[in-house]
Amino acid sequence: MVAVAVDIGQTQARIRVLSAAAPELQVSGFSYGANLLAVIPEIVAQAAKQLQLATIDAIGVGSTGLYGSVPAIDALAEDLHRRYGVKRVVVADDAVTAYLGAVGAAPGVVVAAGTGMVGLGHGPKGTARVDGVGGMIGDDGAGWWIGRRGLIAAISAADGRPHASDDLLDRLEARFGPVADFAATVAADSSPVAVVASFAKDVADAARAGDAVAARIWTEAGTHIGGVVVAAAERSGLADGFRWALIGRLGAASDLLEGGWAQILGERFPGATRVAPRGEPLDGVAQLLDLGPADFGPLVREVRIR
Repeated sequence: MVAVAVDIGQTQARIRVLSAAAPELQVSGFSYGANLLAVIPEIVAQAAKQLQLATIDAIGVGSTGLYGSVPAIDALAEDLHRRYGVKRVVVADDAVTAYLGAVGAAPGVVVAAGTGMVGLGHGPKGTARVDGVGGMIGDDGAGWWIGRRGLIAAISAADGRPHASDDLLDRLEARFGPVADFAATVAADSSPVAVVASFAKDVADAARAGDAVAARIWTEAGTHIGGVVVAAAERSGLADGFRWALIGRLGAASDLLEGGWAQILGERFPGATRVAPRGEPLDGVAQLLDLGPADFGPLVREVRIR
């Protein structure tokens, strides 16, 4: 049996064959405004071609851009069945696959923080999804948000505005070239969100080098993460003492974030314990295929073809 797991993010999609030894693939991810149900077959086609998969039995997908409600996937399943003989398709909101990858099916809270951010609480009252609505109206504290705040501080330095950082201005120009050209650079890029999010690393470097503006951005990001944890715990009915995990690229900057979330968690859930994630969202897609969608309601859809 050939089973394929696909984790689709804002900047990249990762593909893993679960039933055979094969290299993991990375391809372009999901751009907001695109039709996700059209993107999935394109990603599967790239995987099938590069990994020389003539037939595929089962496909699991965890994806951004679903906002907590997976659309009907019957037509998608039929299309994949015609192309590759697929007999089972499971599509889940990326909050579910991040959760499963980090802590399995146990109660708790998981925050997935990369370019965007989404939290999921799983407890006595069920499953609660928090944020994950995209950078236009949410994802506060995520990589895109941090990068954007850092870029604003850098451009403010060039303009002579307050709340500016000369250090971040220097880093902007070192990465992207003259600040006067940067707005056009972002506008012309096919993935401007990824461009902005990439500057989060520079903001982290500046914070660790002592830049107060950059440090404040990261502390505020940590406060937003703490807020997501609290909301997810309260809505899913978790009592104090629950375990929570941070998964995604922002986890590498916990030293810069902890001061923010420690305060907000200390006020509401002082006994909450942060734990290291067992794995990552792509691992969660594999678990999704094993566990089935029953516990996650509209966050997961499954179609079987006989």
